[in-house]
Amino acid sequence: MAATPPDLEVDFMDMTTGRRLWTRVEDARPGFVPVAGQYVTVGCEDADTAVARVLSVNADGDIELEVLPGDVGSHRDLLASR
Repeated sequence: MAATPPDLEVDFMDMTTGRRLWTRVEDARPGFVPVAGQYVTVGCEDADTAVARVLSVNADGDIELEVLPGDVGSHRDLLASR
């Protein structure tokens, strides 16, 4: 059984010390529309999937994220309301 793809593809190497990341709307899985304030799954080929909060989505399609510490399982409650 294949793993569920993350809502947004990210490059964790670009994460700041404040756990912030930027990605783009084009990096969203098909059919996913990011909205500020929602919790999403983020990931890449080389790392485990994580949970992040969408801080902002601007008119140019840039998405600012705050990656939460811990694994996806520790944040299931935040993802359950989606």
